[in-house]
Amino acid sequence: MRWIASSDAFYVSIAATVFFFYFSIVVMFPRSLLGDADTLWHIRTGQWILDHAQVPTVDFYSYTAVGTRWISTEWLSEILFALSFKIGGWHGVVILSALACAAIVAIICFYLVRNLRFSVAIGWTALTALAISPHFLARPHLFAYIVESIWVIKLLESYDRGDFRSSIPSFCLLMVLWANLHPSFTFGLALFYIVVGYSCCAKFFQREYLRCKDEFFAVIAVSVCALLTPYGIFSALLTLEVMNAKVGIQYVAEWLPPNYQQNRIFLFLIVGFLMAVTSLGVRLRGPRLIAYGMVLILGLSYARGLAIFYLLTPIIFARPVSDCGPGLGAQPKCVQCSQPTVAVTSLDPVLLFLQKRSIMIPVICLVGAILVTAVFWRPMGLGPPDSVAPKAAVDFVEKAGITGNVFNSYNYGGYLIFRGIPTFVDGRQPPYADKFLQEYYDTIKLRDSVRAFQLLDRYKVEWVLLLPEEPLAKSLAERNQWNNVYSDKDAVVFVRSR
Repeated sequence: MRWIASSDAFYVSIAATVFFFYFSIVVMFPRSLLGDADTLWHIRTGQWILDHAQVPTVDFYSYTAVGTRWISTEWLSEILFALSFKIGGWHGVVILSALACAAIVAIICFYLVRNLRFSVAIGWTALTALAISPHFLARPHLFAYIVESIWVIKLLESYDRGDFRSSIPSFCLLMVLWANLHPSFTFGLALFYIVVGYSCCAKFFQREYLRCKDEFFAVIAVSVCALLTPYGIFSALLTLEVMNAKVGIQYVAEWLPPNYQQNRIFLFLIVGFLMAVTSLGVRLRGPRLIAYGMVLILGLSYARGLAIFYLLTPIIFARPVSDCGPGLGAQPKCVQCSQPTVAVTSLDPVLLFLQKRSIMIPVICLVGAILVTAVFWRPMGLGPPDSVAPKAAVDFVEKAGITGNVFNSYNYGGYLIFRGIPTFVDGRQPPYADKFLQEYYDTIKLRDSVRAFQLLDRYKVEWVLLLPEEPLAKSLAERNQWNNVYSDKDAVVFVRSR
């Protein structure tokens, strides 16, 4: 009998199986990936960058903030989406997004099966995929989740080894990539400073002063890499600017606290997890405890932060959980067994089954993923749902020759940008200031009808594109100055009377 205590090739096989399996699931529901209006302006921005060979620095999508400073810190992600759209249309966007979603789940699975009992690792991976799946949208944060999960894994492993120096090239490469994919790289920086600082303090108190130079060099190198973007330090400052915004955060769903009354499953997942780790006596120490505190605060404060909580919690807890008992840690794998023994028969039977077919099963899943993609290829061409892309309404406007400034529902700004129509407002922040956004929401919610119509006059609005249920739409329908020229279940169009 020959034993291997650990085999990364086997773990890669398991992760590949999960990757292709989860990819197949995501591809079956393509429209769920395209249900966010911001996808549309991200694609448009990527196309603009490719056409002009430069990144934007001022707003040119709206007529209300045109010329105002606006930077796109997600420019690299937007190029990826633009290229996928250019190559395969909405098919390409769905495939790219599904690959990113599958990669996220596979990375979590790979790390868990290396540290935990196979059944525990697979079960935890499935729960994690379930928890973060509502946030799987064709947007730049998908790529950030990939880098973020690898970042935290590398960071904690480096801390456990007490060696950051050998991982500095990896950290630098990941940070350069992250800083150009998504503004959440500032969270990675903060976590890096905390973990490295904790390690340095421990060495300092042990009077190992010379060993602190590795941590100091790592901090300098990673900090410099975070500035290697077309915008330099302004990419990091944008995160602070967005977090300090008052009005936008109040109305954008992803910045609001999670609604556990409507989504009780997420509450049950959090409570169930806390009950499980408490019953097992899991203890967090040092940077893991601080990191968990950070992601818990994010998860309780913002709906998007809840996805980060579910994504990073398995990584933070995997090692401490495996130390709680022999039944939770990773099992050895029998590579070649002639006769059953107590050690072999005590192993997870599913683990043994997969081990003997470590190449065949991923290949079967790959073939399955290809077949599923082929079967669902035609439905994927439908594009975004009408709730974020009112194609019929905008087609009517263009066919009827309606021109001039538009006042639009916030959720339709992305589609107007996609169609090349200057918006009143859209999902970007900045360029819109708090005062402007407050006026906008007061108008669309008709908190003061006099001021609402004064705003339409002030911005010389000629036509309006709104959701039928919005208060302003109902008020416009009652006024002679505005004609309802189009309506369906998703959108209404009003034109100012001549």
